Amino acid sequence: MKKVIITGADGFIGSNLIKSLVCDNVEVWAVVHPNSNTKERLGSIKEIHCIESTIECLSDRISEFPKNADAFYHLAWQGVDATARDELLFQMKNIEMCFESMRVASLLGVKKFILPGSTSEYLHYGKPIDVKAIPSPLNAYGSVKVALRYLAEQYAKQLKLNYVYVVITGVYAEDRRDNNVIFYTINSLLKNEKPLLTKLEQMWNYVHISDVVNALILIGEKGKTNGFYAIGSAENKPLYEYINIIHEYINPLIPLGIGDVPYMSDELPSSCIDLSALHEDTGFVPKVKFQDGIKRVIDLIKNEE
Repeated sequence: MKKVIITGADGFIGSNLIKSLVCDNVEVWAVVHPNSNTKERLGSIKEIHCIESTIECLSDRISEFPKNADAFYHLAWQGVDATARDELLFQMKNIEMCFESMRVASLLGVKKFILPGSTSEYLHYGKPIDVKAIPSPLNAYGSVKVALRYLAEQYAKQLKLNYVYVVITGVYAEDRRDNNVIFYTINSLLKNEKPLLTKLEQMWNYVHISDVVNALILIGEKGKTNGFYAIGSAENKPLYEYINIIHEYINPLIPLGIGDVPYMSDELPSSCIDLSALHEDTGFVPKVKFQDGIKRVIDLIKNEE
């Protein structure tokens, strides 16, 4: 690829994607909300065209974008944090934002429009996620993402726009701290405290940000029209196996409270994926094993403390 447009460019995935594209000498047009509080993520990247604009006003800035860009990554999404995930009307505004981005992409003659989703759309599917996975969202956030996947596909056909949908599983990185069982366990063990956990039998998949970025670039280069790709690692494992890796690395002598907390429901969620389509169409192979990536995360946290 030579030219790429990215909305939500200052987000965690967007900023890491841009860094990798710039290293590959790809010219990037980065769309950032004027009131964003994460613009500093892009501050050190001098080789990009940074356009501060709301999605609603993109068409007014269309002359600032290139014609026939190789890919348009629509990463902008409002209401990602947990406090806003149940606000349906707020989440539905993302549909309008996506449609406006698609319209602009069509006017610019973009070669491929890539829309990422989340495994949260399929939490009770119970099998590795692929194109045939049955949606089972638990909140407005997941429900709107499911709806948008199909609505965007129909709109892309009207616009004659090459459209690709992507589902990304649990992302971790050295410079990211999430409110999940992985970081709860790390923080507890580093304090010499016993983490209190369920039996953690849910099947899960964690992927390092470098593999996510590599997969997105390969999809931009080789992804098929109307393709559906799941991005993750090659490891679908019960959650307790990830926790055991962390426990063994930090301090196996600290008691580990797996099973101390009862499940809140008899129906366990899962977040595992089928990499077959992504590998067959793009050649993607994940490079970072969880035990290696999570060690780097733990070491950084130790140094920070």
